[in-house]
Parts: sequence; C-alpha cells; structure tokens
Amino acid sequence: MNDAKSVLEGLTREQYLAIARDIYGRRARGDNEPGLFFFADNATYRLIGSRDLIPAAGVRVGKDEIREAWRAFDVDFEIVCFEIDDLVFDMPRMSYMSWRMTLKNRGTGAAVHLEGVDRLRWEDFRIVEWTRYFDTALVAALRHGE
Repeated sequence: MNDAKSVLEGLTREQYLAIARDIYGRRARGDNEPGLFFFADNATYRLIGSRDLIPAAGVRVGKDEIREAWRAFDVDFEIVCFEIDDLVFDMPRMSYMSWRMTLKNRGTGAAVHLEGVDRLRWEDFRIVEWTRYFDTALVAALRHGE
C-alpha cells in the first residue's frame, strides 16, 4: 500500500468491506500496522470507558499512542473471533461498522461475546478520529476475572 487515497478512492461497499475485514482480522491477530496505515499522524482513537477499569480505554492521540493502546488491550485479552456485521460509509467523510467479537482473558481463559460499533471520521482518505463503543463494564469484569 502506497497511499491511502489510491487504495480507497472509488471503492464499492463490498470492496471497502473486504479491506475492513482483512484489517480487523489482522488486528485480532495482533498485527496493528495495516490498520495504522490508514490513520492520519495526529489521529484520535477513543475507546469509551475508564482507564482505571481497562488500561486501553480513554483518548489516545497519534499513531504511537494508538499502537500502545492496542498493545495494552492485547496484554489482558485475546481476540478469539472478530466479525463485521454491517458497514455504512460516506467516503471520504465518515464510516460506521457494527461488529461482534469473542474476547478471552489471557490469564483465566474466561471468554465473553461482545457487540459494538466503530465510528470513523475521515479526512483526505485518512482516519482522523476513531471511536469504539461496546460494553466496557463486561470487558472490565472479564479483565478482573469476574
């Protein structure tokens, strides 16, 4: 991939969805770089929730902080399965993705099934803001072995 615009411009919904599934699948396996390629250098990533409960939660700015947030999440959890249910996009301005995942506590082996939505704001075919919404109380309980 050379330039985000050359990769994304003019894609059909199905083509965009195929790229998203590939990137989310790689992220589930701990490979963050394909997703980070699409972020603007000063992008904002917001995982709704308290850092006291989930260290990866809160607002992160810039690719390095986003990378670290994802790594912090991976310390506690393994993404066993990740599936995209639906996608709505108005490229290059906004996209929304609904998804399901199975998340496992790396220490206890306990697992939960989550559903969530990602809202991505785009500028010039780069993600400038990503907000993830899901049941953080359930994830916090899984983190603490409850």
